[in-house]
Amino acid sequence: MQWAVLAACSTASGASHDYEGIYGLGRAFRLAGARTVLLSLWPVEDQATSIWSEALYRARVTERADTPAAMQAAQRAVLAARRKSGQSDHPWYWAGFLALGDWR
Repeated sequence: MQWAVLAACSTASGASHDYEGIYGLGRAFRLAGARTVLLSLWPVEDQATSIWSEALYRARVTERADTPAAMQAAQRAVLAARRKSGQSDHPWYWAGFLALGDWR
């Protein structure tokens, strides 16, 4: 499996174990065989996450972008949509996701 996208609230959280890192969904998906897991760092807003997810998959599938480029496209799509509608462009809305594992 290339990608596992966990576009829900705080999916990067988990219990921390000394010298082992965080035990959470990201680690579980990596151990199950996902090369790259995309996770959220905090509670994410539904509308922004919907725009982010659509742009992420469009960039990855249609434009064949690698993970960093697809995530950048998704973040920019959220920023553009929020600015167009006069909503806040605070990073809380667009910067909540990270890639874990083989990010290519």
